[in-house]
Parts: sequence; structure tokens; C-alpha cells
Amino acid sequence: MTPISTILTSLLLTAGLVVSPPAPSIEAQQLANQVAPHAQVWRAESDHQRQQITALKAQLAQKDAELIKLKRAEVKQTPKATPPPAKRIGNWQSGEFTAYYPANDAMQGGGITSKGDNLYQSLYFRGYRIIAAPPNVPFDTVVEIEVAGQTIKGIVRDRGGRIQGNKFDITYADKNSAEQFGRQQGKWRVIE
Repeated sequence: MTPISTILTSLLLTAGLVVSPPAPSIEAQQLANQVAPHAQVWRAESDHQRQQITALKAQLAQKDAELIKLKRAEVKQTPKATPPPAKRIGNWQSGEFTAYYPANDAMQGGGITSKGDNLYQSLYFRGYRIIAAPPNVPFDTVVEIEVAGQTIKGIVRDRGGRIQGNKFDITYADKNSAEQFGRQQGKWRVIE
């Protein structure tokens, strides 16, 4: 050092303006020696995790774009909702009405309707009496039947080999009730 720089340094030191860094303590040096070998591994793991996060974000963005395309395609393919046609109450027609009950024989249908209803559990579907109707009356049609002074609202859930034309079969709980009803003439009409 030149004498001027030496003088300047000593003036600065006495004024407290030049501060040299403190020497590391022994504990700090030992800790640094323990951590240093692992620092490179930690840095590599951190970089790898950052790359995974970036890849996952890209996959998520791709899936979001696919979802948007699918939703757009679904909207295009979904037909516009048109209200179902108003059901008209049909005209009264004459008919012949018999009764059947759940029984384990072919004549009585075996207790399970064509639509899979178990008559041992209930004679009703959606609050209407289950009936067997000819093929020209679609399943789930609700009909009103008037026979011998009584009105029965039934739903078509069954068919039968002898149920043709204007013949209907009405469910009853047991053989006695069905036989008591017998075969009767009456009238019917579609209400739903």
C-alpha cells in the first residue's frame, strides 16, 4: 500500500467507516460443511419438481381445452327442448274387463308384469292400479275404466296372450277377489 492509502485506511478505521466482515464462527463453519454436500441434491430436486409442476399445468390446460370442446359439441348435439305434446283425454270406448292376481302359474302371469313390476309387492305403479292392455295401448298409458259403477284409474304395465282389441285385465290382490270381479262389460278412455 502507498502511504496515502495507508493513511486513508487508518483514518477510515478510526472514524469507524470501514468495517471488515467478521470471521465465521467455528459452529457456522461446521454447519456450512455439513449442508454444502446436500445443497446440490436439494437444488436438483427442486428443479425436477418445478419441471413436474410445469408439465402438470400443461396437461391440465390441455384437459380443460378438451372439456370445453366436449361441452360445445354437447350443446350443438342436444336438440332444443320441445315441450311434449299435450295429452288429450280420449273418448270413451266400450271394453271387456277381467281380473288377474299374482300367482305362480302362466295363466296369471307369474306375478311379474311385462315391465318387471312385482305384483307380490304392490298392485300399483306411480299411484295407479296396474293393468294389462292390448298392444295398441302403449306401456305407461294411464286409462280410466268405469265398470259396474266403480271407477278405476290404471296404468298399462302388462300384456297378455288373450288381451286383444278392447279387452283389459285388472290386477287384484288374490284369487278370491279376482274371481269375484269376473268378466264385465264397461268403458274406458286414455287420460294420460
